[in-house]
Formats: sequence, structure tokens, C-alpha cells
Amino acid sequence: MELRRQHLIQELQKKGFYRSSDGRLLNELTLEELEKERIRLPKIFKKPK
Repeated sequence: MELRRQHLIQELQKKGFYRSSDGRLLNELTLEELEKERIRLPKIFKKPK
């Protein structure tokens, strides 16, 4: 479970996200919260083309 959590953190950081949508650091989030943020963050912060 920790490996999955670390993988999600790394995936989000590669996309340029270091904090959750509510301002917490990614490494403070639970696995469930990280999975939600993985979907939520790119939708909230769409990068202009």
C-alpha cells in the first residue's frame, strides 16, 4: 500500500503538483486522498496550450 502511495505522489510531482487542492503537501495525504487528487488536480489546473 505504501508503494502505491509513493507512486501516486511521484506521478503527481512529475506533472508539477506538489500540494493538494486544499493546500496540504502530497506526502500528508492518505492513499484514498491521493487517488482523488490524481483525478481532481489536472481538471482544476488545466495548463494552457
